[in-house]
This record gives sequence, structure tokens and C-alpha cells, in this order.
Amino acid sequence: MMESSAPPQRPPGYLPSAKWRVRDVFLAFVAGIAGSLVVTFAVLIAGADPLDPIPFSLVFLGQAAGSMSAIVLISRRRGSGSLAEDTGFVVKPGDWWGVPAGMLLQIAIALITAPFVFWFFGDDPPDQSVTEIAGASETLIEQLAIIAAVAVAAPIIEEIIFRGMLLSILRSSFGKWVSIIVSAALFASVHLIDPNAIAVVPGLFALGIVLGWVALRRGDLSMAIALHSGINLLAAITLVWGDEILEWSERQLEQVEGLVALLPF
Repeated sequence: MMESSAPPQRPPGYLPSAKWRVRDVFLAFVAGIAGSLVVTFAVLIAGADPLDPIPFSLVFLGQAAGSMSAIVLISRRRGSGSLAEDTGFVVKPGDWWGVPAGMLLQIAIALITAPFVFWFFGDDPPDQSVTEIAGASETLIEQLAIIAAVAVAAPIIEEIIFRGMLLSILRSSFGKWVSIIVSAALFASVHLIDPNAIAVVPGLFALGIVLGWVALRRGDLSMAIALHSGINLLAAITLVWGDEILEWSERQLEQVEGLVALLPF
């Protein structure tokens, strides 16, 4: 009796119509690399430095556009043609609170993973390339471009690939927690394309576990995207305006100390 080559049925409640295969995830990555290369060549032809804030943001957006184009085409060819059904990509206004919650999650993960980072790297962990680029942004346009790439484009495309496509593939064959852990490990590992990202791998792994659990719990990516966006937004704000925020805080502290000194006790 001939066996069917159709993909296995997804568990009810999490992307039951998804028909993704491992090669689709690979194609999404390749398309993203192709998109980033196209924009990089355009930037070089224009005489700009791809590592400057705005060109870097454009390259990043080109990568996201390349991946998204491949995902849409595959979804239309073999899936339902709906990103909401095939990847869980929906944005629910009621999940807005996931953005500030993501900021708090970023702080919690940083505190939890800090001992591991200190154990391996001491007081001087390596900085990711994006850290230096974001720190070099000076104009408001450059700063907003970095935030758009890091806190908007990145959460959407990464959640679609890792918690939409990949997690649905794993969940069709494995239990909930095996699927979450494996997808989180791959999510963290792929960031090692930048070797300097090694110091943030523990935090990314923890983040991947939380976001995978949220995606399976909710049955879509709305809350996972909101949380991811909040995490990246706090990181981007810290990188872009960290010095200004620190200086402002110091001034406020000095004023408070001055007022305290005037109190009659």
C-alpha cells in the first residue's frame, strides 16, 4: 500500500493548516540573505557604507523583505495562501501590553543570564555588530531607522520563521516542550552568524523558550511578536539613547540630592 507524502497533521489549536517543511525554512533564510546582498550592492554602488546606521537598516529590511517574499510564495503554492493560517502572523490590538511586558522580560532575562555571561566573559563581553552601529547613530532619522529595523522588522520575520514555520514543523512530530526547546536552541544558534553574539546566546535561548510557549499557548504569533518587539525596543533605546538617558538620570539624582540637603533634618 502506497504511503502518502503529505505533511503530518498539526496538533489542533496550533496552525492546523500549516504545511511547512524543513526546506521551506532553509529557503526563507536563503531568500533573506539574497535580499540583504541585493541591498548591500545597491548601497555600495551608491557610495555609502553598509555599516552606517541608515544603510545598515536598509540592508536589514532587505533581508526581511527577501524572507517574507519567499514565505508568501511558498504559502500560496503549497499552503492556504493565508499568512494568518499558515504562519500564525496576526496582530491583535488587544495584545498591545505585550510590548511593555517584553521590556520587563528583557530586564528579567538579562538579570538571570548575567552570572553566566560574567562567568565566561568577565566584565568585557563582546559587543554585537548592531551594538556599534546603533551607538554610532546621531540624527533622529538614523535612530528611527535602527528602531524600525530592530524593533519592528526583526520581531515579525523572526517570529514567523521560528515560532511559525519551524515550531509548527517540530510540533507535528514531537511533544510541546521538545519542540519549544529545539526551536529556541536553533533561534539562539542562528544569531552566531555574528560571532560576537555569543555572549547573548543564553538570553536568546531563554527568550526562545518563552516565545515558543506563548505561541503554542495562544495558537498564533500576535503576543509573541508584541513581546519580541518590546524586548528589542528596550535594547534599541538603550543602544541609541543610552548615554543621554544616563546623563538625564544623573542630573535628576543631583537635583534630588540638592533638595534633600535643604530639608531640616
